[in-house]
Amino acid sequence: MADLFHELLKPPGSADPRSNDKAYTTDPVALEYLSTLASMPLSQIESSEHQSLAQSSHSLLLSLQALSKRSHKSIINSAANHSHLRTTLPALAASTNDLTNAIPKLDNEAVRFSSTYNKSGDNEILNARKRALLLSRNVERLVDVLDLPTLLSSAISTGSSAPATNYASALDLNAHTRRLHGLYADSPLVTSVSTQADEAMQAMAKNLIMSLRTPGLKLASALRTTSWLRRVVPDLDSAGAAGNGGGLGALFLVCRLSTLVNMLAALEPLRELAEQERTRQQQKPVGSSWSGGQQTERYLKRYIEIFREQSFAIVSMFRSIFPVPTNEATPRTGDCDPLQPVPSALSTFPFHLIEMLMETLRIYLPTVKDQPSRDSLLTQVLYCAGSLGRLGGDFGILLATIDVGEEAEDEWVEVVKRHRLMAGRLESIVSFHFVAGLGSGTLSAVLLQPFDLLKTRVQQSGSHSIRAAVRDIAKSPNALTAFWRGTVPSALRTGLGSAIYFTTLNVIRQRATALPFATVPVVDARQSSSSLPKLSNTANLIAGAVARAFAGFILMPLTVIKVRYESSLYSYKSIAGAAKDIYKAERLPGFFAGFGATAIRDAPYAGLYVLSYEQFKKRLSSLHFPNSGTHAHAQSRASMGSSVSATINFISGALAGATCSFISNPFDAVKTRIQLQPREYRNMVQACRKMVVEEGIRSLYDGLALRMTRKAMSSALAWMVYEELIRRA
Repeated sequence: MADLFHELLKPPGSADPRSNDKAYTTDPVALEYLSTLASMPLSQIESSEHQSLAQSSHSLLLSLQALSKRSHKSIINSAANHSHLRTTLPALAASTNDLTNAIPKLDNEAVRFSSTYNKSGDNEILNARKRALLLSRNVERLVDVLDLPTLLSSAISTGSSAPATNYASALDLNAHTRRLHGLYADSPLVTSVSTQADEAMQAMAKNLIMSLRTPGLKLASALRTTSWLRRVVPDLDSAGAAGNGGGLGALFLVCRLSTLVNMLAALEPLRELAEQERTRQQQKPVGSSWSGGQQTERYLKRYIEIFREQSFAIVSMFRSIFPVPTNEATPRTGDCDPLQPVPSALSTFPFHLIEMLMETLRIYLPTVKDQPSRDSLLTQVLYCAGSLGRLGGDFGILLATIDVGEEAEDEWVEVVKRHRLMAGRLESIVSFHFVAGLGSGTLSAVLLQPFDLLKTRVQQSGSHSIRAAVRDIAKSPNALTAFWRGTVPSALRTGLGSAIYFTTLNVIRQRATALPFATVPVVDARQSSSSLPKLSNTANLIAGAVARAFAGFILMPLTVIKVRYESSLYSYKSIAGAAKDIYKAERLPGFFAGFGATAIRDAPYAGLYVLSYEQFKKRLSSLHFPNSGTHAHAQSRASMGSSVSATINFISGALAGATCSFISNPFDAVKTRIQLQPREYRNMVQACRKMVVEEGIRSLYDGLALRMTRKAMSSALAWMVYEELIRRA
């Protein structure tokens, strides 16, 4: 049946029917369609086949349109490329023939190149390329080597900010450069880098030498600088730190001497005024009186003060940096070497210093004719000689060579005697202050221990009730001795603390009297209840704070033991047991628990106390001696009796103690909590916040009445006893 429809599918106007027949008979799609058409009923062919063919024709048309739209450019390009194949293929054939002819020539050239530039042969171009390749591979290392002088100079230039780090880096860089120079001594590059490194090290040596000339040079800085110089310039001190200094010691003395000369040269304006006075004195007629010398005295006082400070610092610093070798360490030359070891530069240096001072005194001291001024200058020179005498350079005997005139020789003898007497009593005075402080502190601690015990119990409990604390202590088997529980550690702490405090305070106040801004003028010492130095308010405040902080730090372990021994939270049976328990539980920091709060409490307290105590004494003394112009009244108050001075000192101490106790009580309450419960109250800020939040602001003033009473009484007793002992010494 399909064959019957075959004729219908032939396109109209076919020129070759046989070719069409062959094409359509072999087309599987056409045969499949004809088979399907033959199997369809006529009615279906007439009704729907026409519509189906129209839809298929339309779909094919749309597909052809889309294909032509998408692939039009590609088809055009493909057609154009196919048209060029006729000319391209002959050109490709010609290039292939040329390549075939060139390959033998290339082979010949390759053989010639390999024979010419063979690795086993010696070729300049090849060697140059090898060096260039080696350079390119090691360019980063070469850059690092070239950067060595820059890094070295940078480390040296910034050495003043952090010398320990930068100078150590500079020495390491210099050692690395030296190693490179030893390995590659023939390399011009390494030689150039080594030369620049040597120049940088010379600059470092200059910086170190300049630092030795710093006016305020300290021992630690001098030790570091000399150690650097030993490494930078080892030839200066071949014997090292165990020798006598050698060239490095001489360099140190020269630098310090230069600093001393520069400091003395800063007195040139005063020296010119003194020189003018000296010229006027020489020009005055013989026999006429001379009332000048004030400018010369100012110059000499300042000169001697600078000389004393600097000369002592130079010699003591030298002996610390370059210690004298022991006999065992000293090399034995024996008889084989006729030359003895070179002595230290310090052996002759003090003579040069002393000659500088003596020459200045010979020139300008005769200009000063006022007896008190001469006595003051001579005393200052004797102190200078004594300070150097502690280092083996006392030149007091050389003062006899100064010509000050026959009329002044007796004055000088008296001043020397008085100075030697005061120097002999110095150690006994210091010891007496220690004993006086120890006695007054121990007495007040023993008498007032019940108040201290009650204060600790009240601050421990947080109940704010003194009566409850008294009842709790009274319940003990032996109520009387219970109130004196912890007396031994308290007496040790208070006694030793008072001894250290009063001794330190006396030393600070004695030193402060040499400062013009720290002292106040005294109208009449006989109208004062105290024989202690009179200082300004600021000086009293600072002296008291520093002395109390120092004593508190030393006695902090005893303070912790005392507080815990007094507390009911711990059942210590002995002081040794308390110390062992604290060390076992908390180690060494446990003995310093609460030091921050203690220092903040005690330092301001002591400073304010000394200031208030001196002011109260001044006011009470003025009330006892009111201003009066009558001669009889002035004679009646010429001197203050012992009982009056003791009363004034006692009242002043009590008022000052009560006032300062009120101010510092919050710190004492916080300190007690930290020392009793260090795990719950870790530091001062946390403890203060915890107490205020949990117990209110009143907890900071627990035990205030007891503490004010105890502090007022203990301060009054301690200072009264101390002042009277010093007054009667």
